[in-house]
Parts: sequence; C-alpha cells; structure tokens
Amino acid sequence: MDRMKLWKAVMYCSTIVCMFWSLAFTSRAGEEESLNRGKGEIIFLLDTSSSMNRQDSDRYVMDAIRQAAYGLPSGYKVGLVAYNTGIQAVVAPGTDMGPLEAALDGMEYTGYTNAGQGLAEAEKLFSDETGIARYIIMLSDGEIDMPDEAARESSMALYREAVLRAKERGIRILIVAIGTEMGQGMHIFDGAELTGGAIYWEGQSGTLSRIMERIVTERFPFPWEEVGITDAGGGSVHALLPPHAARIRIVLTGSGDVTGVLADYGAEKGRTITGKRFAVLDMERPSSEAAKIRFETEDVSGIKAYMLVEYEAETRVEAAYRIEALPQTEEEIKKGAAPVYEHFADVKIWLEDAGGRHENLWLEEAMEGQEIPCTVNGAAYMGVIGDGYITTVLPADDIDAVEVSVDMTEQPYLYDVATPPAAELEKYPDPVPDPPPDYRPLWIALALLLGAGLGIVLWWVKKKNTTIIYMAPASGDVGKQKHPPGIPLCAKSRTIIRKETAGYTFCGRLSMYVVRTRDGRDIPPQTYRLFGRGDGRLTLDRILTDCGIRFGKIGAEDIILYPGPDHNMILMDQSERCTVMRGSEIMKKGMGYPVSYHEKVTVTFEDEMTEMEIHYKNLKPSEREALK
Repeated sequence: MDRMKLWKAVMYCSTIVCMFWSLAFTSRAGEEESLNRGKGEIIFLLDTSSSMNRQDSDRYVMDAIRQAAYGLPSGYKVGLVAYNTGIQAVVAPGTDMGPLEAALDGMEYTGYTNAGQGLAEAEKLFSDETGIARYIIMLSDGEIDMPDEAARESSMALYREAVLRAKERGIRILIVAIGTEMGQGMHIFDGAELTGGAIYWEGQSGTLSRIMERIVTERFPFPWEEVGITDAGGGSVHALLPPHAARIRIVLTGSGDVTGVLADYGAEKGRTITGKRFAVLDMERPSSEAAKIRFETEDVSGIKAYMLVEYEAETRVEAAYRIEALPQTEEEIKKGAAPVYEHFADVKIWLEDAGGRHENLWLEEAMEGQEIPCTVNGAAYMGVIGDGYITTVLPADDIDAVEVSVDMTEQPYLYDVATPPAAELEKYPDPVPDPPPDYRPLWIALALLLGAGLGIVLWWVKKKNTTIIYMAPASGDVGKQKHPPGIPLCAKSRTIIRKETAGYTFCGRLSMYVVRTRDGRDIPPQTYRLFGRGDGRLTLDRILTDCGIRFGKIGAEDIILYPGPDHNMILMDQSERCTVMRGSEIMKKGMGYPVSYHEKVTVTFEDEMTEMEIHYKNLKPSEREALK
C-alpha cells in the first residue's frame, strides 16, 4: 500500500512538473495588462472539511475573511465558495456584504475535502470584464481527501483543470495554509505558483489577521497609506483625512484580539465594523480634518493600521478659440498687405468632486506642481498642475472639439474619474481688415465749414450795424397797415414781424416832462436832440443821464430807442416792470413801436411812482441849418 501511494505521488509530481514547464513557455501577453486599481474581483475559497476543526477551533478564519472583505475599495466585488465533500455555500461577487456575513455565520466544518470542485466553482464566478484584478484566496489545511480513491483522483483532476483555466483568465491564486499539521496532497499549493500567486503559512507568515493584512497591502494593486499607532489610553490612532474624499476606510489589524473600539470623526455617513482581531472605520464623505480611534489590546506593538482613500471625480475641460495675427514686415505694412492669422484652442483642464460640492480637487496645496498624464484629442500629454489647472494650447485649424482624459493612477489615492464629453470649440471668423481711410469726406466737410465760416464773417461785417426788431404797426395804421415791400406780416394781427434799421438815422428831438418822482422832486422840462446822432442805439437811461436826471435802477436802461424809416423813432420796452404807453396804447414787451412826430409816449417806471412824458417833435429847417 505504501509503495502504491509513493508511485502515485511520483506520477503526480511528474504531471505537475510537465504542466509547469508547459505554462512557463506559453504566451503571457494578458498577464501584464494594465489593471484598473479601483476595480477587482476576489473569491474566498474556504475549506470547511472536518479537518479544519482542529486547525481553526476559534474560527479565526471567518474573522480574517471579514477583515479582508471590509478593507477593500468600493470597486472590489467579493464572493465566497465553501467546500467540503461538495459545495457547502456559494456567494456570487457583489457589493452587498449581507449574504457573505450570513454564509460565514452559518458555516460548519464537516465532511471531506473536495478542493477540485471548490476551485472549479470559484473560477466560474468571475466575470469577463477586462482590465480588473482577479484573485482567489484559498484558505485550507492543504489536503484533498475524499471517501475513495476514484473520488480523490477526480477532485485532483478538477483542481488541475481549474488551475489551468484560472491561469488563462489571469486569475491569481493566493493560498493561506491553515495550521501546521499538513498531510499528504501538498499538491494543492502548486496552484499558487502556476498562476503567479503566493502561499502564506499560518504561524510562519504570522496570524491569520496579519496574513490578510499582508495580502491586501502587498498583493492588491490599489494604493493605501500606513497610519501610526500610539499606546495612549490602551491604544489609539490619529489619522489626518484628505479633503473632499468620497470614502475613507481605516483598517486596524492585530496579532491579538482588538476590543473596546471607539471612533471620533465627522462624515455624512459612517460605521465601525469590528471583529476579533480587526476593526474597520468606514466613512462616506468625511467632513472632519482627522479621525480618532481608540481601542484596547494586550500588545499595542502587534497592531497595524492602514488608510484607503477614494475619490469620485469628473474631468472638466474648457476650450477657448483664439485668433492671433502673424507679425508683418515693414514692407508689408507699407503696402497695406492683409494680415495672416493663426488659430489656437486654449485648453484648461481640472478635476472636480463629483458627489460633493463640485469643488476643484486640484486646488489643494499638495496637488500644486504634480505631473498628471493626460490624453488630449488622442495624443499623450504630460500636464503640470498650476493654480489648480492644467493648461495647454492646440492648433485649432483642424479641430472642432477637444476630448480630454486624465490618468490619476500614480497618485496616492484611488480616483474613480468620469471622462467628460468633448468640449465644443466655438469658432468665429477672422477679423476683416479695415479699409484704408478715405479722407475725402473730411476735406469736403472742412471746406464746407470754412466756407460757412467765411460767409458768416462776411454777413456779420455787412450787417454789423443792422438791428432786427419786431415791429408793431404805427398808431394810425392798425388794421390797415401799409408796410414796405419785402417785409412779412403776421397773418392774424397784421403786425410787421421784422424790420431792419440799418441805413436810418435819428431825426427830430425829444421834449421830456417828469410828471412825478418817488422823492417828490420838481424837475424842469428837458429837451434832447436826436438829430445828428447817427444810426446807433440809445437807452432812455443814457438820455436822462445826458440831461442830468438820475433816477437810479428803475428800468430806464431797458427802454431803447432806434432810428426808423420816414423820420420815425422806434421805441422798445425790454424792462421787467415798466409801463410804456404810446398815446393810449400800452406797448408790449420786446416789440418795437414806431413813434411819429408829435406823438407822445408815457413811461411809468418800475418803482411805480416815477412817471414822465416824452414828446417826439420835428426840428424846424432853421434849427437843422444851425446844427450843420
């Protein structure tokens, strides 16, 4: 019987060696493909045979599975296959931990060890999604043990086939060897080596909690950050939290039991998951700058902690169209050559918090100067963050939109980045050059202005001695006015509207009688000669002053005399409150009234007390001759 077992062992080892060398020289093209660090699928393959009762009497295996499952990023899907003689439990990969917890709680160690069927079932649970990490974490005491030899051989064959399929699909097998009593059938560990996995021995590699912590931090491709432990209060963690994170997990693992876990933090949602030898603080949208965790343990030096930070982000891009004229030579400028334009797209890229306040994640001080790989319209570009943005300039002649993606895989945190739609480039026509200035209208306008100015000057010189006044009809002609030819009449009053006084000279004389004064003075009659005084303008104040009569400012300076035609005197009242009467007719303000020889004008001044009469009289021929 011993010789038979030895022969079978030799044959099996030979088969394994051949299979290994066969796989070593096959194409490994898909094995090194770029993986999405934030996504993965993990199946826990748990040996629940009766032999595990001796190796895991305290059920630390269940605790280690929960520790690993709760310490993974949100994009990792976890499943479970438990096997003994057959399949005891199957939990398909998903984000809900409820079925996994229920399966672990109801797990029993009983029956034989059908590792082949268990691995085959686990391999089938993986999806065909590309670019994600895939692992089987197998926890077993190492034996394939079935009721009879045929069933054992069948399980071994299934195991080999499942390993080959796992290898083809890029699934790595990580084996955790439970306990120290390893019997025959050590061949199950070959699955780790053939798929690029690893083997961890309980005791030699640490406790199950420490092994799971090593697997998560050493084997899985997502970034994590170690957090320091202090022995304050039995044991504590003080972790600084980066701002605007979508989710942060702080995982504590211990060589011994971890109890009395209390967490102090601020977040939209949060929970603390505890186990025998681990604790996980799970925060969604944390709002505090730090999280504090206190715990109790017998040996603080055996506690380790790591932090996993996730961001939900959207790439933002703006593209502004710009036209720039090429410099011209002096010769081109002299010839008035049309400018030649270049066209550019000024591109601005940043990363925005997708689920929070939509703030620019690159405005944080830690991001300043960071190099970020980008793809801009299909071309690779290494951008450098400055003041929260990556900027670049593209030639815009052949593009109508700008498509951008950013690669945040080299950053210390996990970023789930949504690619934005293309930013449309709003183009506009090139500027139309202004035509050469046409100065002809300006010269014409200047000539017209100059001609008008000269005309005004000539007219002014010609008319400088001409006074235009509004004329009332003569006292005897009201209703039957005979006016000189060319003088327009008002349609209603038949009043002469305009009258030119140029060319007329004063005639006759004025006999003036002061009827009364404000102070009661007696002023003798006065005679004022108009004849010979030319064609100028006279005020009544000037006439009174020449006669030695001074009334002060009572309106005499605004009663004006002009020479008129037919030896008439034109009298105009421009005062505010004087009353001037031609005969019995009150003269209207601002209108010239002709006064004929022997007509009388009565003036009541603005003080309403001083009154005088003015008689316009002719000179005798002898009087005129005497004045020549």
